[in-house]
Amino acid sequence: MNSVLIFLVIFVNLELVTTVDWEFYLDTPEVIRSWGYPDETHDVTTQDGFILQLHRIPNPNRPVIFLQHAFLSSSFDWVCNSPGQSAGFVFFDAGFDVWMGNWRGNTYSRRHASLDPDEDKEFWDWSIDHHSKFDLPAMINHTLTHTNRENLYYVGHSLGTLAIFQKLSVDQKFGAKIAKIFALAPVGALHHMRGAFSYASRYFGQEIQDLNRKYGPAQFFGASKGLKLIVKYTCGLYTSVEELCSDIVMMFVGPTSDGTWNQTRVPIYMAHSPAGSSSNVLEHFNQMVSYGGVPYYDMGPERNLEVYGTYLPPAYDYSKIADVEVYLFWSEDDWLSTKEDVEGFLVPKLAKVVRGNFRVSNYNHLHFVWGTKAYLDVYRPIIDLINEDL
Repeated sequence: MNSVLIFLVIFVNLELVTTVDWEFYLDTPEVIRSWGYPDETHDVTTQDGFILQLHRIPNPNRPVIFLQHAFLSSSFDWVCNSPGQSAGFVFFDAGFDVWMGNWRGNTYSRRHASLDPDEDKEFWDWSIDHHSKFDLPAMINHTLTHTNRENLYYVGHSLGTLAIFQKLSVDQKFGAKIAKIFALAPVGALHHMRGAFSYASRYFGQEIQDLNRKYGPAQFFGASKGLKLIVKYTCGLYTSVEELCSDIVMMFVGPTSDGTWNQTRVPIYMAHSPAGSSSNVLEHFNQMVSYGGVPYYDMGPERNLEVYGTYLPPAYDYSKIADVEVYLFWSEDDWLSTKEDVEGFLVPKLAKVVRGNFRVSNYNHLHFVWGTKAYLDVYRPIIDLINEDL
């Protein structure tokens, strides 16, 4: 009798155990190769010495499309699903030369000409302003030089949209390098943000700033072997815990719905994200929530006066963006890129350059890169818009 009971317990537990897919263990280039696609890795050094890694699915002599990821993410976001669902593979199969950037400080861009990320706090002393001022020009200029192209098509997700808008608002000539901008879950203001990020920012934002000022900038949520093991033996082990992990993600980005989210892949996503950033970037986002609009990073009155010439930081003015075509893809179910901030702030500020304003139903903030229907709702329309130029 006891042996039968033990067998039943083991059998039930085996039914609940899931297996971790092989992508869990692979980096972006390995994932690309594993699906039978060509790949290249490029290193580029920014003007302030950070060494960024670009990943390419090369399609020489074809139009170039550049994909830039969100906060705490990496190039993996663009190849995180099957070839028929992942943006990187979908755009390659449609005939484009695909380049994927990585922000400084993430899994693939933890190098500097003279600073050590594990030893030097200075390595982490940067904000979103540095992404737009240094990272984007370095990556895009390298891509254009290597491919001998005058311009490229830019697809940004979340922070990838915020940074390009910042760059173009202060350097209108940079727009000549961008044929079209496709902004997925676009970020301008964050004043109406909802969910767990909003709660943490509104109730703990000051504490976060005080800690950051007291102890100095540091790595924020960097990828580690320890974190990957936790994910593997929690989210990746039992279907019941897998559901819980999915629910936790939803607390930050918005709800999901049937047919748009593959819950079994959540362990894969979480093995690669969060991919790391600076605590300054988190503080900068908190400032956007508090101040409204898009301020430069507030470093405190004395440092602000030294750098900006004023006690308070200036703000980026998106209305100065000109001579570039912008296409927005957003959803009312997105808790980070909200309807209020998109329609109330972003669209009016970009009125001169917005050529398409696509509202996608039942998408949270991550559906635009992790969603199973993004091919139909987002990537296919982008391909059609680009093909109008060819």
